Amino acid sequence: MTATEQRPRTLAGAWKSPAATYYLLAASSTILLLVGLAVVLSSSSIYSIRSSDGNPYTLFIIQLAAFAVGLAAMIVGSRMPVRLWKRAAPWVLFVSMGLLVLVMTSGVSSGGNQNWIRLGPVSAQPSEIAKLGLALYLGVVLAKFRRHLTSFKRIFVPGGIMAMVVIGLVLAGRDMGTAIILSILVAAAFWVAGLPARFFGVFAVLGAGAIALLVTVQQSRFDRIMQWLSSTCDNQDACWQSQHGTYALASGGLWGLGPGMSREKWGYLPAADNDFIYAVLGEEFGLLGTLLVLFAFAMMVVAINRIVHRNKDPFVQIAGAAIGAWIVCQACINIAVVVGLAPVTGVPLPLVSSGGSSLIMSMAAVGVLMAFARAEPGAAEAFAARPSAVRRSLAVLSRGRRG
Repeated sequence: MTATEQRPRTLAGAWKSPAATYYLLAASSTILLLVGLAVVLSSSSIYSIRSSDGNPYTLFIIQLAAFAVGLAAMIVGSRMPVRLWKRAAPWVLFVSMGLLVLVMTSGVSSGGNQNWIRLGPVSAQPSEIAKLGLALYLGVVLAKFRRHLTSFKRIFVPGGIMAMVVIGLVLAGRDMGTAIILSILVAAAFWVAGLPARFFGVFAVLGAGAIALLVTVQQSRFDRIMQWLSSTCDNQDACWQSQHGTYALASGGLWGLGPGMSREKWGYLPAADNDFIYAVLGEEFGLLGTLLVLFAFAMMVVAINRIVHRNKDPFVQIAGAAIGAWIVCQACINIAVVVGLAPVTGVPLPLVSSGGSSLIMSMAAVGVLMAFARAEPGAAEAFAARPSAVRRSLAVLSRGRRG
């Protein structure tokens, strides 16, 4: 049999391997992180020059430090047994809730939201910690009570009430974008836990009403929605950010202008390194660069789907789905905003945008998913059967010597 005839079987065997989920997560997160660092370096340089001592690398160095912390969290988290994540779940959630309460009393405002807290020389966003804490907590409690989710009482006690408290604390800081992400996370957890569909209909109606109320009580939110819906929005004022995001994507074309060659980052596009980093990515790396990011998130979707369907532990299924919904749906919302399919919400692109709290917690969440992937039935045996890097290198050298 020729090598060509053997290749499909080899690829099929690799795809069926329990270790494939882990490698999908590793590959997709690596792509997103490397792209993110490259674009943050470019998009933050102008702001760094203007806001610091003229050093164009100030914000990038901060991002690099957050990346180092996040990488440590991802590596350690990926090696933690599932049972330790179960034990850590309530502690992660309660710490984040305590920090959210502290935000209400002594938080720092940014962009109209009071969702930051200063811890010594650094600032942190507790709502990012709450995303991971709530996903893990719901995984624990819903795995235990999933067969009893047949009434509103069982829905609210204990999972539903805790989710409402966390979302309420985030909304107290006027961060509606993060509250929407948390709501999607909760919905995914209850869906995988087996909550009957009729309850989703009820909560969808209640949620739509809550969103309408929250939009109307804060004028800036209402104006943002109306500007998005309007066909005559002022491009010199209200629609400045969205319009220049479109300019960036359009000018990138297929191949892009090249790394560091963005024009919109020169003060034309607000939040170029954060909420609208996807626009700068399209401007510098073109359509191919934006498609690469979409492909990486698609790989992550496949990996999360494998975790939910292949693992027998209900905690892993529920928590994995919740974390996946958080990362992937937040990415979809961010990209939809940049391309004009949704109003500006102020949520970053996970693993890509600048922002230490978001980057660290997103990487920690990927570490949890990788730990779940390592717990897939047969994965331990698949990893144990791999030849080590040293053995592979020695085999290559020995073949070369014999040749």
